[in-house]
Amino acid sequence: MSLFKLSNDVFSLKLNALEISVYAYLCSLPASATTTAGVVVISVKQATIGQRCGIKSPTTISRAIDHLCEKGLVETLERTKKAAPRRGTYVYAVTQQSLHDGYFFVERRVFGQLVPRQMMIYLFLCKAYSPTLRRCWNSYQDISRQTGMKRETVIQTVNELVNGHFITRCRRKAKDNRRVFVDNLYQVVRYVKGKITKKIVRLYRKYNRTNVSLLSKTHVQVYYNRSEGLCQVGNRQKVEVRGSP
Repeated sequence: MSLFKLSNDVFSLKLNALEISVYAYLCSLPASATTTAGVVVISVKQATIGQRCGIKSPTTISRAIDHLCEKGLVETLERTKKAAPRRGTYVYAVTQQSLHDGYFFVERRVFGQLVPRQMMIYLFLCKAYSPTLRRCWNSYQDISRQTGMKRETVIQTVNELVNGHFITRCRRKAKDNRRVFVDNLYQVVRYVKGKITKKIVRLYRKYNRTNVSLLSKTHVQVYYNRSEGLCQVGNRQKVEVRGSP
């Protein structure tokens, strides 16, 4: 299954972008064993964590894991031994947050495509997604306050997610003044791979005015909106704070 569950409480842990990206990736991995309730044992290389979380520096990866260990979310159990000078894989015990107060779904295949600040905004929009309305609405100021990022960084990151087809954004105008924009509406886009017919390719080339031939590719990346509200499940289905974008 390409989706995994993440607790709504993840944003109450006061994690920065690096930490929440690493923690979310560790929670997405299949467990090799289960110790106590909510604690799973996984084995993964730090180089793999960096690759999947968009972190290039090994020191930065180690620092993020150390901070997660200090907060009691991750514990380094051991490191497998190999013939010198090769070093083995780390084994971690990951404490996952309870799902009883609500959880949201995250697409596993976004790992490796987003840098930490993009991942943090993406996770927040998945959390704020309403399955009933099939959208979420949050001002840039609200996202900034919830994630701890600067408003300018939020605007830049949202634009990057829209351009990368990870989310869609619709700007709404005020009813009493059509010259003024109010809240943005966001939809989380599900990533799949599939075959594209020649007719769709011709339409793509026509409306995107591209000279790149796509007919030679039998498989291309396809992005489409969710037909069902798969992101958010639980009591806290949406963020009630609203404001100007």
